Amino acid sequence: MDIKRPKENDRKPSNMIPGSPKKGGAGGKGTWGVGGMDDLKAVSTSRDRRDPNYDSDEEDSVVISKMDLANPLETVLAEYFSSADISDTLKNLKDLNIEPITFVKKSIVKAMEKQAFERELISQLLLAAHPTITSDKLEDGFQATMDALDDIVLDNPDAVNILAKFIARSVIDEILAPSFIKNANPKNTLAEQCITEANVLLNQPFRSERLAHVWGPGDLHSVKKLKEESSLLFEEFINTGDTKEADKSIRELNAPHFHPQLVKQALRLALTKEEEEKRKKILQLLAFLAKEDLICKDHVKKGFTYCVESIDDLKLDTPKAPTLLQEFIKTAKTEGWLSQDF
Repeated sequence: MDIKRPKENDRKPSNMIPGSPKKGGAGGKGTWGVGGMDDLKAVSTSRDRRDPNYDSDEEDSVVISKMDLANPLETVLAEYFSSADISDTLKNLKDLNIEPITFVKKSIVKAMEKQAFERELISQLLLAAHPTITSDKLEDGFQATMDALDDIVLDNPDAVNILAKFIARSVIDEILAPSFIKNANPKNTLAEQCITEANVLLNQPFRSERLAHVWGPGDLHSVKKLKEESSLLFEEFINTGDTKEADKSIRELNAPHFHPQLVKQALRLALTKEEEEKRKKILQLLAFLAKEDLICKDHVKKGFTYCVESIDDLKLDTPKAPTLLQEFIKTAKTEGWLSQDF
């Protein structure tokens, strides 16, 4: 039985903007090609001559109108912050054909607006994108970000310190050459300050260990750690049925931005269980977390969406996954913890 995909989400994030723009076809070695369009232009020609309201003065007029659409790169990054799926994000970026310099700058600036978890995600994404994006292109991206610091700090007061950490982390990850610090061309006072701070970070004792966790405890060390903790949470509930302990674990996890992925992890785990009782236990815990607002309903909806989108892969290992997932959706909607418009 095929899963009927939700109408409101066909590879779409919560802002309802399509995820993967199609390939533009330009570019060369070390690039992803031309950038995506920030807007669309709709062309409206003149009225038909037979129209009673026809005006000959408008015969050759062309009306250009702008539609406000989200930048496609921002859409991909927003999806990445929700899903933490590096491989899928790299595929989307390849399809997007964005210039590497633009990608590096935009990714870092968006991370500046977020917290430790998202900054760690961007550090991992930059590492995973190398060597598709060469070190030279990464350097150009960091240089472009430094050049724009006077404007960036207006919205992100800690931009200098955060960019210095990204530079130092990239050097430790060996995707940025140490010589970048010496050869960088600071064009403003803030850029000079950034280079100085990066140099201090790279010359501190135990720099490798410290910079590996430069974003602090908020990154939970890695996305892998989050996935392991969420799977453990549901496995423990299957054995104990203790909702108080599950409540405590979710609060200690302290990663609401990861909740859509947590829901996806739970559903995938349920699909692998042969015993119906274990599947029911997992759904029971999801229902509890949603009804207690430990996981908001929007994140529940996103988690189900991610699972639906990956159903073709899931059924390779679990042939009855589509049928089971349909049952999960029906149960969740009936019990009121998944919106009826899903």
